[in-house]
Amino acid sequence: MLGQPLCLDCYDHDHQVVWNLYSGELWHRTKQAAERHLAKLARRQGIPRVSVVTASGKVRKVAPVRLSHGKAAEFQARGAVHFHALVRLDGVDPIDPTAIVPPPAGFTVADLEDAIRAAAQVTFHTSGHPDRPEGWPIAWGEQVDVRPISLTGRGEVTDSMVAGYLAKYATKSTEVTGHRSTRLDTDNIGDYADPDGDHTARLIDACWRIGRPTSAPAPLSQRPRDDRPRPGFVQPWECPDCGTHTRYAACPTCVADRQASLDAQPTKPVSANPYARLRRWAHMLGFGGHFLTKARRYSVTFQLLRDTRVTYRRSEDQDQGAGSSVKAVDHLDDTTLIVGTLTFSGVGWHTTGDALLANTAAAMARERRTTGREELAHELGTTPVGTVPTAA
Repeated sequence: MLGQPLCLDCYDHDHQVVWNLYSGELWHRTKQAAERHLAKLARRQGIPRVSVVTASGKVRKVAPVRLSHGKAAEFQARGAVHFHALVRLDGVDPIDPTAIVPPPAGFTVADLEDAIRAAAQVTFHTSGHPDRPEGWPIAWGEQVDVRPISLTGRGEVTDSMVAGYLAKYATKSTEVTGHRSTRLDTDNIGDYADPDGDHTARLIDACWRIGRPTSAPAPLSQRPRDDRPRPGFVQPWECPDCGTHTRYAACPTCVADRQASLDAQPTKPVSANPYARLRRWAHMLGFGGHFLTKARRYSVTFQLLRDTRVTYRRSEDQDQGAGSSVKAVDHLDDTTLIVGTLTFSGVGWHTTGDALLANTAAAMARERRTTGREELAHELGTTPVGTVPTAA
């Protein structure tokens, strides 16, 4: 029964999928709260702010410390996401803001731990929904485990232990909940969502129900009837601009032309239903984030790793010279790198049975073609192609 609610009917499945949806925003606010906590600590210790030059050439003062992180997301058996995060406290270099430097001497590991524990108390409410106008509260649970990491190989937690611990989440998905599916749509949602089913089926149903369009007009049967004359109609008139005769208050031809010109211009983004993403990520129980995210300064970028790998493979091929295998590593797409090796496996049939089946099939095909030619020649009264007539 691990991961199953003690009472399915009492469990708030709606709240859980909304929490999964907003877990990324919760982490973002948590990191901001931790950085604010450290900035206040720096002011109390008398550590001044650092003046840095932005990309636009302006000078701005920033806090003397900042956080860098690497975060792995894991699904629990109950279908809720929890995070394993590596958080590092960095200083700020006024000459090179992108450089990674240690924090000022006044900061310790204990200060970083206090900041994380204080930030874990952050909470906020989501926007309203027709099913819950006041929204849902989003906060962390009571279980927050903070452990310092030792880089010397001595201590409770070492860097190599953490690397191996997080590596296993590279293939984690919703399999631990018993659910495995690709993106759901209206054709197959009925195979997985069930408001009266098991825990996972109810979570998927909650995603689909809460993520429904909320701005759609009411059905015609529910709209109030209005027998008054429809507004917008006037006495027939002729448009002085295009000569169109109409009874509308505005010329429909001119309005259409003006709208066409507006459609060709860039439009401002329109705020959409914030819960619409629940349907897109229903197969992930509402969680739409990546399994692994990190700050840009936490480690080398994935782009740098891809470029380094490509350079290494190219130089390796040159060292080996002609006759080496062909490696498909020159695919320099921004998001995907294809790494593979093409080798010659061989020709022919693998087993004697495969060869026997192939020869039998070929013989039967030749026999069918010969029989077909003979039947066609008999009907036409001619000699089949490929045969030699003989005299009696």
